[in-house]
Amino acid sequence: MRVSRALVLLPVPSADLPGLEPCLEHLVAAADEASAAGIPTSLVLATSADPADLAALLAEWTPLVALLEDVDLTVDLHPATAASREELRERGARALTALADPGGTVVLTTTCDVGVGPGWIAEHVRHHRAGAAASTGPVRGTGDVHETTANLAVRADLLPAGAFSPGGPQLPGAGRRFVHALTPVVATFRVMLPASP
Repeated sequence: MRVSRALVLLPVPSADLPGLEPCLEHLVAAADEASAAGIPTSLVLATSADPADLAALLAEWTPLVALLEDVDLTVDLHPATAASREELRERGARALTALADPGGTVVLTTTCDVGVGPGWIAEHVRHHRAGAAASTGPVRGTGDVHETTANLAVRADLLPAGAFSPGGPQLPGAGRRFVHALTPVVATFRVMLPASP
């Protein structure tokens, strides 16, 4: 398979801002590892958060990401009405129609409360280069429910409209290979908020 690049779509509703920094730390490490393996990677934050609330964090991370070869970080702002992860993920996915090479791009998605391993992107891309249409893997957390979109990768040309919306179309199906990837450790973060005085 001629997969040559990765795009990580991270939905960031305002409620997820406390977990964004540790998530970015893991995503940037995974993107750096992928670029070292010859996989240029774009990190796209699809967010409805107030830009002022993101300013300090982006002022810290944007210059660091700029130092990495073949890794970029962009913010895709949406109206505050797009408040849920699903809505933001779906809105971000609509912009993928403008990709220059959708057949050569793997779109990965996760959530701010998930820490991915350094080989997360490269491992999903490996599955897609071997012919997978979509891949996922386990997410270790405290809950019993595994949210598939917390560790999911789909080739951009196979991503149907509405794939990420609640009750939307299913991911690539009949006749296509779906791999339950054994991706590197992916775990949920425990965000500790300070107690009120």
